[in-house]
Amino acid sequence: MKESERIRLREVLRPIRGDLKAFRRQFREVLRSGIFVVDQVAAHLVRSRGKGLRPALTLLSARASGAQGPLPERTLVAALVVEMLHTATLVHDDVVDRADERRGRPTLNLVYNNKVAVLFGDFMLARSLQGMLAQRKLEVLDLFSDCAIRLSRGELVEAISARKLDMDKAGYFQMVGDKTASLISAACQMGPLSLDRGEAFTEPLAKYGELVGVAYQIRDDLLDLGDGSKRIGKPIGLDLGQAKVTLPLLHALEQLGTTQRAHVLRALRRSKKRDKRGKRTDLREVRAMIEEHGGIDYAREIAHEYSGRAREVLEALPRSEYRDRLAQFARFAATRDR
Repeated sequence: MKESERIRLREVLRPIRGDLKAFRRQFREVLRSGIFVVDQVAAHLVRSRGKGLRPALTLLSARASGAQGPLPERTLVAALVVEMLHTATLVHDDVVDRADERRGRPTLNLVYNNKVAVLFGDFMLARSLQGMLAQRKLEVLDLFSDCAIRLSRGELVEAISARKLDMDKAGYFQMVGDKTASLISAACQMGPLSLDRGEAFTEPLAKYGELVGVAYQIRDDLLDLGDGSKRIGKPIGLDLGQAKVTLPLLHALEQLGTTQRAHVLRALRRSKKRDKRGKRTDLREVRAMIEEHGGIDYAREIAHEYSGRAREVLEALPRSEYRDRLAQFARFAATRDR
C-alpha cells in the first residue's frame, strides 16, 4: 500500500474524540491512589502511554452497537478495564524481556526496578478486576477469565518457543490468537456488553476482534524487521534478536534446506544469549534471508487476508459511520507504520 493510501489512526478515531477525552480523564482519575510514591509511578506510566487502541475499540464498538449521546459510565469503565489489563501485561512483559524502552520512553523497570514494575503491574490488574466487578455481569467475568488464561498461555508458549525455536505456523497462529487477539476481541465485545446488547452484536464483534488481532500482530512482526517504518517505539530487530518466533521468520525457515536452517537457528540462539548480557547482534544477514525467501511478502499477504475477513464479519452489524470506522481500523491494523 502506498504511503498516500495508508489509513491514518486519527481519522479512524475522529468520530469518538469526545468519548476518548472522557475516557482519558477517567483513566487518570482511576490511577490516583492517594499515595505519593504510587502516584509518581502512575504519572510516569500515563506519560508513556501508547495509542490506546484497545479502549478505543471498546468505545467504537459501543457506538457501532447503537449507543447515542454521552456514553454511560459502564461503557467508560469497560474501556478502562481493557486498558488497565493491557497495561499490566506490558509492564510485566518489559520485566520478563529486560526491556529498557517502550514507545521511545524508559520503562518502569528501568526508571525504578523490577520489583516496583511487577508490583505496579499487579496494582493495574487489581484495578482492572475492580472495573470488571463494577459491570455486575457474569458474562464480563467469563469473558475476562477466558482472556486472562489465553493471554498467559500465549506468553508462555512464546517464551518456550524462543528457547526451542521449534514452532510451526499452526502453533504461531494459536499463540498470536492467545497473546494478542484475545484481548482485542474482548475489547470489542465490551462495547455491546456494557450496553446490554445481545449476541447479534457481541458475536460478530468477537470474531472481528480475533481477526483484527491476528492482522495487527503480523504487522508488528513486519515492523520489527523494519518493513514500512522505523517509528515503532522500540528498536528494529528487537524481537528477532530475542529469538521470538514471527510469521516472516517461520515462512522463510520453511523454504530452507536442513543445513541453512540450522545455520540461521544457531545465529538466533547466539543473538539471544548476547541479548541476555545486554549486547546486540547484527542480524542483517538473517533479515536479508527472510526477505529473500519470501517471508516478508508472505506475511504482508496474510495480514491483508485477516484484515479483509474482519471487514466481512462487520456486515452483520447495522450500517453506520462507526461500523465504517471499524472497517477502516481493520485496514490500519494490516498497514500501520508504527
